[in-house]
Amino acid sequence: MTTPVPPSLLEGIRVIDLTWILVGPGATRILSSMGAEVIRIEPTAPTRVDLGRFVAPFIRDEPGPPDDPYGLDLSLPERLDRAGYYFNVNPGKRGIRLNLNTPEGKDLFRRLVAIGDVLTENFSAHTMDKWGFGYEALRAIKPDIIYVQMSGMGYTGPEQNYVSYGPTAQSLSGLSYQSGLPEPAPPAGWGYSYLDHTGSYYGAMAALCGLLYRQQTGEGQHIDVAQEALGLVLTGTALMDAVVNGRQSERTGNRSPYRPAAPHGAYPCAGEDRWCAIAVFSDAEWQALCEAMGHPGWTAKPVYASLESRLQHQDELDTDVASWTRHHRAEEVMQRLRAKGVRAGVVQTPEDKVRHDPQLRQRGYYVDVTHSRFGPLPVENTPIHYSETPVHPGGPIMRGAPRWGEDNDYVYGELLGLSASEIADYADRGII
Repeated sequence: MTTPVPPSLLEGIRVIDLTWILVGPGATRILSSMGAEVIRIEPTAPTRVDLGRFVAPFIRDEPGPPDDPYGLDLSLPERLDRAGYYFNVNPGKRGIRLNLNTPEGKDLFRRLVAIGDVLTENFSAHTMDKWGFGYEALRAIKPDIIYVQMSGMGYTGPEQNYVSYGPTAQSLSGLSYQSGLPEPAPPAGWGYSYLDHTGSYYGAMAALCGLLYRQQTGEGQHIDVAQEALGLVLTGTALMDAVVNGRQSERTGNRSPYRPAAPHGAYPCAGEDRWCAIAVFSDAEWQALCEAMGHPGWTAKPVYASLESRLQHQDELDTDVASWTRHHRAEEVMQRLRAKGVRAGVVQTPEDKVRHDPQLRQRGYYVDVTHSRFGPLPVENTPIHYSETPVHPGGPIMRGAPRWGEDNDYVYGELLGLSASEIADYADRGII
């Protein structure tokens, strides 16, 4: 007798997804992994599709001709399905094409909203209003719709019309200013769109809260998520220190900003761009580090005798520690120091994370999902695990990211009831 599989948390919930790039698709990826049917809508023009489809690396890339070395000739639509970035952010979703700039496209969109539970988008604040699909118009179609809007500055306020991407919101929130080496070095900002990832989780949580509210009251609502405000939340103690104490945030680079520690930083190791982070918080830990390194001569400098003195000579100390670490593999440095009770950790590359990290391997953080063109490919698993409720990045359809317009027949035919000839006619006229 087989054990019945428990229902997914969001089984029976349908998300109409207009999001693109990362912050929005990341949110709907989480909803899909929890069992929601997510229907991604992309434009019918190949030059207007989700920009994530153009981000390298490409799956099984084939070199393009001399006049198109990166293989981005959009007269070949299959090239839109190769981006590993897009594949990792959008597994488990349905994908359709729809031209919302046509009357027929708008009518099809209304029919989709009518069968949806959640509508998500991350355009600039009033794009949906301009299309004629602001919240009041959506409510007229589906009174209990949960409309999750994820714009840069929010739907209201003097900056509501600003166009923003994750790095823009990061700068305006102060996060970019706080990142980097101390003065006089300039702010470094974030090397990646960190706030897009953060916004994804907040967007998913907002949708879940909206669904809970609807379950309790029977009513939908407009949820306005401002990405800049999410960044302000992450400034944490720096914002509080400015408000309460009048102190301006100062960048500390790799130094410990609150608890005294020296050495404290990331140190170069043998090999190309290999590093190990080391943190020493006491004189006892300093002696343990010296023992792990084999007591090189420089460790006997009088200025390193106490934590207080080491804090006053951190630049010199970093240079000396690096003179030892650079002759050893990062993994060896970590193991030798940890064996003596010194905090140390390899600064991992993407390859380290995917192929060599034992914790992530045991947790099943990377799993294969099947792409309809390329077959099984690894993606990041959902980091949230429930003891009683299954989650899977392949969503309810257990599939990889959709090809451009892959599910037109299913959505327009099976869900909306269009005939094959109607679907073909709409496709020929560039509506779907």
